[in-house]
Amino acid sequence: MSYSIIIPIYNEEKSLSLLLKELKILDNDYQIIIVNDGSNDKTKNILDNVNEFDIINLNNNTGKGNAIRIGLDYVKKDNVILFDGDLEIGVKNIKSIVKEFNREEFDVIIGIRWYRIFEKINIHRIGNYILNTFFNLMYNSSFRDVLCCLKIMKTETFKTLDIQSEGFNVEVETLAKLKLKKATIKEVLVSYSRRTIKQGKKIRMLDSLKIIKTIIKHRYNFINQK
Repeated sequence: MSYSIIIPIYNEEKSLSLLLKELKILDNDYQIIIVNDGSNDKTKNILDNVNEFDIINLNNNTGKGNAIRIGLDYVKKDNVILFDGDLEIGVKNIKSIVKEFNREEFDVIIGIRWYRIFEKINIHRIGNYILNTFFNLMYNSSFRDVLCCLKIMKTETFKTLDIQSEGFNVEVETLAKLKLKKATIKEVLVSYSRRTIKQGKKIRMLDSLKIIKTIIKHRYNFINQK
């Protein structure tokens, strides 16, 4: 099986060299698409020297969801992997979800960053818990980590979702539409090392409000279509 990996990045000059090094461990079954979402640091300068991967440089920062949509236009493989370029989840986890996906028991495999969300209590874990619980209540589901960036599915499956989100709410839009389409989904534990805002963490409180709005929007759009 072959895979295209879409990796949206924005202002990742500090971790980009390590990301590129780790991606080189993947074999020729993987097409790697890096979408530079209008970075204003040295990200583009670093990517200008990369020839092994498909590099897309956007002129303006338009958001993670939009970067993924643009990356999808360049996908050449039968299956697509969504992956963040910040290395909070390491590249080695890609092979773990691919192994699970290759068993062909589920339509979609998604990462899960923790089994016990309150192993380390902080404001971010509490926020994740609230958003996760709200999603599960709205969609009658039992997901543990609806905001995890790592996902794999058939390319055609992803294209049929017609993703519209421009920002971080792309995660819940993707999962909501997969759930409503009754796709079979399995969560697989991945290693995770959270960054601080000082280290480059980009999601903010305003994004949480957009995530909630997206959860509600797609649930009631589906109800109104019945």
